[in-house]
Amino acid sequence: MLLITFLLMILTPTFLNGESPSWPLGIKNECTKLIREGGQIACNLTGEGDYYSMSITNCWVTCTRGFNMFMLPDPECKRVLESYAWDGYQKLFGKLPPYGFEDCDQEDIDRLRKWVERWKEYREIAIRAMCSKKLNKYT
Repeated sequence: MLLITFLLMILTPTFLNGESPSWPLGIKNECTKLIREGGQIACNLTGEGDYYSMSITNCWVTCTRGFNMFMLPDPECKRVLESYAWDGYQKLFGKLPPYGFEDCDQEDIDRLRKWVERWKEYREIAIRAMCSKKLNKYT
């Protein structure tokens, strides 16, 4: 009983914030792959370490070091059905409808690919800016 209480004290704040080192818990699809890829670029680019987790509540990714949170495209953290339809869905399937990134249709994939591409563009801009400053320093 003491062990259960201890585990609940440690894990409850993590899950209430929608974060977990392994979130999204075991979901492996093209969307979670893109979230990790974009998160890794954002974390590396800002010197915040590596991708750590995704917060479904706040719709951002966090890094292993630092305090910045990098926003995900909003629809990825919303359920695919409006709340008025949840009751019917839950009666049919025994669970709430999936989030956008869980459903991961082509629209979600395209949206996340654009998000990753923007992070790649930011990285290229940063590299050019840093390299040009370094070159100018020596001329």
